[in-house]
Amino acid sequence: IEQALLTHSCTGALEMAALVLDLGPGDEVILPSFTFISTATAFMRAGATPVFCEIDPATMTLNVADAASRVTERTKAIVAVHYGGVAADMSAVMALAEEHNLQVIEDAAQGIDASRDGRTLGTIAPLACLSFHETKNIHCGLGGALLINDSALVDRATTIWERGTNRRQFFKGLVDKYSWVDIGSSFYPSELQAAFLMAQLEGLGADLAHRAKVWTCYHDGLKGLEEAGKLRRPVVPAGCESNHHNYWVRLNSPAQADTFREYLNANGVHAVIHYVPLHDSTMGEKLGYSADSLPITQVAAGSLIRLPMHFKLTPAEADQVVAVIASFFK
Repeated sequence: IEQALLTHSCTGALEMAALVLDLGPGDEVILPSFTFISTATAFMRAGATPVFCEIDPATMTLNVADAASRVTERTKAIVAVHYGGVAADMSAVMALAEEHNLQVIEDAAQGIDASRDGRTLGTIAPLACLSFHETKNIHCGLGGALLINDSALVDRATTIWERGTNRRQFFKGLVDKYSWVDIGSSFYPSELQAAFLMAQLEGLGADLAHRAKVWTCYHDGLKGLEEAGKLRRPVVPAGCESNHHNYWVRLNSPAQADTFREYLNANGVHAVIHYVPLHDSTMGEKLGYSADSLPITQVAAGSLIRLPMHFKLTPAEADQVVAVIASFFK
C-alpha cells in the first residue's frame, strides 16, 4: 500500500475513488448488482453510469465473464466487490482491465485481512475501499479507508482528502502556505473514531480466530443438508483466505428462502436476507433494468439467507442454529 487515508465511511472512500480517477458523465463503471447501494451511487454522484453484471452464485462475487460481455467503448472502470470476506477472482479482473485499459477499484468493505493467492484484499487494485461500519468485523461506529496502491495516484488522492488543498505539502514544508488546488471534500473521520478503531485493530486477530470457529461450526454442521440437496453452503475458492465476515446459505428458490427465514425467526434464530439486487430497484428501473435483466443474480440473491455471525456468538450457539435448520427440513 502506497497510502492509506481514513475516511468517515466506506461510502466516502468510494466517492473519493471516483474523484481520483476523474470519472464523470459519459463514463461507464461495471459492478455486480449484488452489492450495497454505495458501490453504485459513489460513481453516479460523479456523473458516471453504473453497468450491472451477474455474479457467481457459489461465491456471490462478480462474474468476470459476464462483466467482460458488458465492456463498451465508454467503459472506464470495473469494481470488484469482495463478498462475505471471500475475494472476487482478482486475477481475472485485473486481466480484463489490462485487456481493455480499465481502472479497477476493490470494494473490500467486507474484506479486511482476507486474501487471495497470497495477496491481502485491498492491496491488489490501484484503489481499494474498506469499511469500519458497526456491522463489519472491526468498526468505529461508522468509518472507512481509501487504500492507494498506485504511487501515481497518491498526490491527487491526498489533495482530494484534504478538501482540495495542498495542505499536506504545507505540513511537509514543501510550500509556504496551503491553498485551493483541486476538487475535494471533507472525508476525514473524527479523532475519536480513529482512536476507537485503533483499539479494534489491536483485537483483529482474536476476532478473526473466533469467527473462524463459528463459521466452521456452521459449515461442518450443514454439510449433510447440502449433500442431500436441501441447501447450498458458501464456497471459498482455492487460494482464498476468508475473514469469515458472514455465513450464508442458499435455498432452492426465493419462495423457499422466505419460508425458511420465517421459520428460523419464529424459532429464536435471527435470520435475514442480504442485498436486494440493485438492478431490481426503483433506481435500477430508472437506469433501464428490470427484475429479469440479471436472472442469475435475481435468483441467487432471493434465495440467500444470512445466519447469525458476531463476536459474541459461541460455537455452541451456532450448533443450536444448525439444529433449528435441520428441524425445518424434517
